[in-house]
Amino acid sequence: MVETKKEKLDQVLAKFMQVGQVKAVGIVSVEGLLITSIMPPDMNERIVGALCSTIIASAETASSQMGTGAVSEVNIKTEHGILLLKPAGEKALLFALAEVEAQFGLITLEIEIRGKHVQDILEEV
Repeated sequence: MVETKKEKLDQVLAKFMQVGQVKAVGIVSVEGLLITSIMPPDMNERIVGALCSTIIASAETASSQMGTGAVSEVNIKTEHGILLLKPAGEKALLFALAEVEAQFGLITLEIEIRGKHVQDILEEV
């Protein structure tokens, strides 16, 4: 049986979660619509999706105004965690929320790899 795009995307997210110290991962359209995610039940998927889209859009606007080029990723470190956002092609972005003690280098590498996988899946014909 042929795997659906959703099943393939869910596998990408499941592999990301295997890194450890990751609380949530997801894929959101640039308009802020949730495509798929793995999140704890206390997180509102729709709100998280909309916020991630807004953050990336704000970073792109700032980058454009400053003439610094395209946004390749956004990382926000807070006292309780790290939010990583990575564009996955022109239509979507990958986000991850990690624990504050997480291995930042490993998670950054993982979001780079998985972001490319998400882009490839979404661009399949």
